Amino acid sequence: MRRNLLTALLAIASTIVNAAVPDSLKKDLEDYDYLVSFIENNYAPFDAIMQKGYKREYKSMKKQTRAQLCKGESDLEKAATDYAIWFYRQFDRHIVVGTTAFGMAQGNIINEAFLKMDSTLATLGPDDVEYAPKPVSCKVDSLTWLIRVPSCHPDFRERTINALQQFNESDCVNLIIDVRGNDGGGDTVWHGYYDMLYDHPGKPSVSWFRNTPESLKFWKEIVESGQSDDEYNRNFIKECESSKKKFVKRGETSGDTGRKPTTRIRRAAVLIDCMTASAGESIVDFVKNHSDRAKVYGKCNTIGSNLTGNCWDGAVLPNSKIRVGYATTVDSGFYEKDFSSEGLGIPPDVIIPLPFPRKLTDNIDDWVLWVAKDLKKK
Repeated sequence: MRRNLLTALLAIASTIVNAAVPDSLKKDLEDYDYLVSFIENNYAPFDAIMQKGYKREYKSMKKQTRAQLCKGESDLEKAATDYAIWFYRQFDRHIVVGTTAFGMAQGNIINEAFLKMDSTLATLGPDDVEYAPKPVSCKVDSLTWLIRVPSCHPDFRERTINALQQFNESDCVNLIIDVRGNDGGGDTVWHGYYDMLYDHPGKPSVSWFRNTPESLKFWKEIVESGQSDDEYNRNFIKECESSKKKFVKRGETSGDTGRKPTTRIRRAAVLIDCMTASAGESIVDFVKNHSDRAKVYGKCNTIGSNLTGNCWDGAVLPNSKIRVGYATTVDSGFYEKDFSSEGLGIPPDVIIPLPFPRKLTDNIDDWVLWVAKDLKKK
């Protein structure tokens, strides 16, 4: 009798509480819970992050962010931003939610990195700096050729390939590949460059795809849209659909690319900044792993999205329709990385002891001249 009475009272209390929650808040909570569940079940690096000892911190963040939403201390845009930025700031720059607040948070993180690179930037106005890299392929001096690649998106592919051909036709023996401001795109722009810079086998690596129906939409869309009509992707889709494994191997390298060292380049440099991202980081990764003649130059790490990839942004929150972008694959190097001490991104081999360039467009700036001079040293 008492148990039945207690059950009835709890049911009444629950009804009263739910009736007191506005429909708008119910929808916001539904969207927030959907976002959390979606990331936990689809985001490729999620398990690795938890395994690295961040489970307690993550649970606390998730709970606090939801509580603030319940209390009206934040709205859905802020809650979704706070949740996603926790991953973005610490582990991987391939996660994103389509909110204005998230875009502003991204900008603040980049600005923080620029200020660490050059504290004098805080005193400058927007008219004092023109930092908008444009494609360049030209001779710097009698020995050095500059190729500036501000993006790896398809529109830049042909120009980037042609630039390498121009270098090959020159009498220069040193090469500067400038990827400052390169926000990524497709790795295929670098295929000819890999051949030119290869010296030795590198560290083996494996790329793992988190096998979920939602993430598999990424590969299906690529095949169906005609972006890639190769048999490999079709077979990969079939393998994932028939597999019960949580992760399916997407790619594997023994560290030996099968390439042979060339003699065309005497010395090379890859010039980076804190905006060098994703496919822009691929050439940096390659140099670190496979080249003796090439070094990475800069004043700070790259942005930090080199260990995840194949991003899908087809998911949307059910009520607000906010888009969610995330990595569907994670590299084995992600599991090995110590984020607490190493931080995000790839560090330069050589620190450039010059101020931040006030102008970077299609010009030859002071950083390029300094690197060209350094490449001449024996």
